[in-house]
Amino acid sequence: MIVVIFHCHYERGGVTQVVENHVRALRKHGQCDRIILASGGRYSGLSSETLQSVELINLESFDYDPDGLIVEDLALRQQKMLHELKQQFATHSVSCEQALLHWHNHSLGKNIAVPGVIQALASEGWRLLLQVHDFAEDNRPENYGRLVSAMQASSKRQLDQYLYPEHERLHYATLTRADAKVLRRVGVTRERLHCLPNSVAVPRGEPLSKEDARGKVFKALHLPDEARWSLYPVRGIRRKNIGELLLLGRWGNDNRYVGLTLRPTTPMEQRSYDRWKHVAAEVSNRIVFDAGEHPDFTLRQNILAADYVISTSVAEGFGMAFLEPWLLRRGVIARRLNTVADDFENCGVNLQSFYDSIPIPGNRSWISKCQREIWDAQTQAWSHLPEAFRPTIDMSPSEPVETLDFAKLTPQRQVKVLRRMEQDRGFELAAKELSRPLVTRLCQDFSDSVSQSNAEVVTEKYGSICIGEALIQLYQQLSKTQPDGRQSLDCKSEDGFLGSGNGWADESLSVIDLVNASRPFFPCRTEVL
Repeated sequence: MIVVIFHCHYERGGVTQVVENHVRALRKHGQCDRIILASGGRYSGLSSETLQSVELINLESFDYDPDGLIVEDLALRQQKMLHELKQQFATHSVSCEQALLHWHNHSLGKNIAVPGVIQALASEGWRLLLQVHDFAEDNRPENYGRLVSAMQASSKRQLDQYLYPEHERLHYATLTRADAKVLRRVGVTRERLHCLPNSVAVPRGEPLSKEDARGKVFKALHLPDEARWSLYPVRGIRRKNIGELLLLGRWGNDNRYVGLTLRPTTPMEQRSYDRWKHVAAEVSNRIVFDAGEHPDFTLRQNILAADYVISTSVAEGFGMAFLEPWLLRRGVIARRLNTVADDFENCGVNLQSFYDSIPIPGNRSWISKCQREIWDAQTQAWSHLPEAFRPTIDMSPSEPVETLDFAKLTPQRQVKVLRRMEQDRGFELAAKELSRPLVTRLCQDFSDSVSQSNAEVVTEKYGSICIGEALIQLYQQLSKTQPDGRQSLDCKSEDGFLGSGNGWADESLSVIDLVNASRPFFPCRTEVL
């Protein structure tokens, strides 16, 4: 068996780590004769171990779309990409009789021609596994809008048919059961739909005691010797909900310091990050920004130095940070995201330290104003799209409430709340009283029994052995599909685009509406600065 794994790039990030884990599992099980990684040519995130285990295919056109891509380019680009890929297959002696093509995040909208190329390959006899990590429909209006424009689509359903084609040789894998449910409801048949979670492993590094790790980290970051240390090990992008981290930083003990590890890399995210860094100096000065950007210690050492790990994220495709710290016997305090946490709890992970919301009290006038700001933010995020493509937003009046979840406030409103807490002790005490279990947890250590139990469950259910075996079984199932070269009815439509035909039975459901119905809207995700 030859496995060809596709992604736009292999720079440092979640998908690259998943691919490395898959390569390691395939080599360990010895089920593949050859493993080939195909991308636009960026490989800086791959380890030397991975690079020694694979062959590489470079196709510049498979990277992110260039700026200024115009609609008229799409059909031509699809045909060109398909031709170049077949040439590379011929050069590397890859045939549809031998190969399985494993594609990551094909529908995210980073390369709008890819879904058409995929369906053309399926129609010619190639067997493909499409692994969906994230949805363009999940509050990524820029990505979704590019797809609508490039496709010149007339309906949500037409775009769904392009992004999620139906073919007997096309199988899908999602990271969670919640995501699988979305694809099942829009027509992907049960036998071609699989749930393949990410495998979880301890960050690499030498064994080190907590005391030694604290010494390294505290010295490098100039923390007081008596400090208590917690860590948010992420890149500080908008959906990580940094305003809420500042709030939790206020509610820890007086000697509680919280580190946010990595600065974002894109201009928009950097502007958001720098804003929160400025606000933190006013209202939460024990937040340590860039706490992972130091050469004197590793991520593993940083986690080992911490009492526990924090996450305030409002959106995760899988939630690796909810599981990894347990393997180093570090507890996790996190905002509960049902789309991922339900799977973890069903497998036996104890998430009693997670919280559902942080209620902020207010009078009726203040709450009504905040609700209008939230609705306006959601409407504005999708306003550049034709009305027919916007997600359904429930604008009906809600029952009267006396609190609003901090994460659902706009970032501008979050800043005002934090500044009010700095000036109004009574207001902050009222808010803390509404979140008493969370405040208590922020000031407590985790029990050894919970840490040990969760480490065992994570290793058993999400370790490399279990997930590697699931991957091999999935490949074996897909390999039984015979490549016969029969044409798909959805291969090419009258508009000239590959893969934009019809064929789905239920016209009443769309991916964008299903995704938005299952995930609450949080304004921090779509804020424009």
